[in-house]
Amino acid sequence: MSKRETPPPSELVSAAQALDSELLRFEALAAQLQEAPLTSEKHLERASRTLKDLADLDDALRLRVGALVQAITGVRTRQQTQADAVNARAQELQRRTEVFKDLLTRYGALGQSAADLNGRMQQFAALRQQATRTPEEDVQLTEVFTALQERMAGVADEAATLVGAADAEHFSDIARQADSLRQQLLSARNKLALLHQSLSNPT
Repeated sequence: MSKRETPPPSELVSAAQALDSELLRFEALAAQLQEAPLTSEKHLERASRTLKDLADLDDALRLRVGALVQAITGVRTRQQTQADAVNARAQELQRRTEVFKDLLTRYGALGQSAADLNGRMQQFAALRQQATRTPEEDVQLTEVFTALQERMAGVADEAATLVGAADAEHFSDIARQADSLRQQLLSARNKLALLHQSLSNPT
């Protein structure tokens, strides 16, 4: 089983490590200069070389600090980019949630309308099953049928509109459920029409 490869350090870590390394060298040379004796020509020459090395290191430190600042700026830019993306996604999530709730509310209203139609169809069936009916009751039966047909067509149209809205927003589950309800309504409407036809033309 192969070991996981350690990922390379980030630009920020590399810049910080490089600065820390140079700073340690600077501090060591500075301490060496402070402690070095200055009592002979050789001591003075050595101290002068150390001082020159410190000057060179000071320039290097400035470069390292600049690189670290640049790396920090890069990190801030990346963080801001990610923060903007997260914020945009949060807004999209809120919008999608509101759209879903609206579609769900509309589907719930369709379900309520379908339940109401079911009750009215039962009333129609009860009227139709009467062995004898007066002319007034026949008129009432026709009125109930016409109203039912119109309402069922209207609710089916509402369901079709909801299917389109759900599909447009890519909420396929609601679109599928609304289309199923639409088909049930159209099927019930056709059965109701056949029932009324048999009523109007008894054999």
